[in-house]
Amino acid sequence: MTTRSISTVWMGVVLFTVLLGFTGFAQETRGFKFNNLTVSPYVNVEYNYDSNVDLDRREYDDSYLTVNPGVDLTYTGNDWGLKGNVWYGYDKYIDYDELDEPRYGQSLSVYKESAKGWRLVLGESYMKSRVDDSILDGGRGIWRERDIFELTGALSYQMGERTGITLSGLYSDLNYSNDNNMYGRLYGWQEWSAGLELARKLTEKSNLLISGSYQEYESDGAKGLSSDSTGYTLMAGFGSRATERISYRALTGVGWFDYADDDQLTGWTYSLDANWLINKKWAASVAGSSYFQPSEREANQAMQVYTLSGGLTYRPMRKLTTRMDLAYRREENEYARAGVGDVTDDVFSVRFRADYQLMQYVSVYGGLTYEDWKSDDRSQEFDRFLGTVGLRFRY
Repeated sequence: MTTRSISTVWMGVVLFTVLLGFTGFAQETRGFKFNNLTVSPYVNVEYNYDSNVDLDRREYDDSYLTVNPGVDLTYTGNDWGLKGNVWYGYDKYIDYDELDEPRYGQSLSVYKESAKGWRLVLGESYMKSRVDDSILDGGRGIWRERDIFELTGALSYQMGERTGITLSGLYSDLNYSNDNNMYGRLYGWQEWSAGLELARKLTEKSNLLISGSYQEYESDGAKGLSSDSTGYTLMAGFGSRATERISYRALTGVGWFDYADDDQLTGWTYSLDANWLINKKWAASVAGSSYFQPSEREANQAMQVYTLSGGLTYRPMRKLTTRMDLAYRREENEYARAGVGDVTDDVFSVRFRADYQLMQYVSVYGGLTYEDWKSDDRSQEFDRFLGTVGLRFRY
């Protein structure tokens, strides 16, 4: 499975953060303080049960233990700041020890702003993992070993009281480790993208948004076929201005995708992000998008993806937080398989999670997740249950 285009994801998140801000439950201040620098180390220790470790119709199950240390960094200056994270994880399976693998990653983002209306955000991240990339968290649903490196940037300028503009860009390199003796091959890619968005004030609480983007892809495809693809989108919609409890972005439009330097696809695209702090105990969020991207299962082919997810958080008391998430993902592939034609895949997922603060630096958490894969290709149909119980130590 695949996720919404990396450029689309990043542009939505960054533009949403830069222009609108984020509303959520207040968090307690943690970490070691060194003037304006905060360092917050943590360790997660988990027991997990997976009913389908291979994401396969045969459904082999197993339990595994996870250790996941990391550290968060934040620094706030007069007109600039940074946020960073470094983490490591190791999973120890009870039966299938060939799945034991370390994983690790890091991220860093820096912002700079001026009284004249400029704001610059730069980001960098790297991850190496084989853990499920859950669609509940905006992922692709892929669990195969992979590494991904990203560079991001956004420059926004408030041109006047009513008009703002943001220029964004991204470079991404996605690679899969393929073992042809165990699994079918997956194809990663390199991506270069740029976007431009114009925000025009309509009322004290709303903006008219117009955005366009351009993407170039170079896939890790088969020899003898073109690995180059290009994409374009043009969308318009509405977004909130500064509000205390509600923030949203909703855009829709059209996208074009020229893949393998040969065929062109045209389709409906949309982007949705909304957050609502209902009261001190309840909060809700909705997100969704549609876009084209290269196929990861068929060399130099393409697909259109549709996603929609929602979450509801309930905090009945200061020490207890619960959350329920729902997600749906649809992939319309442009290639045909023998006996099934053009394949369409649908993925559904639901998750329940609870976190309880045992003491100042220790919390316990647990969660249940169900995932269901439906496809025109029966070999791609299966389901999965995941259960997690863990302790988090954070200072």
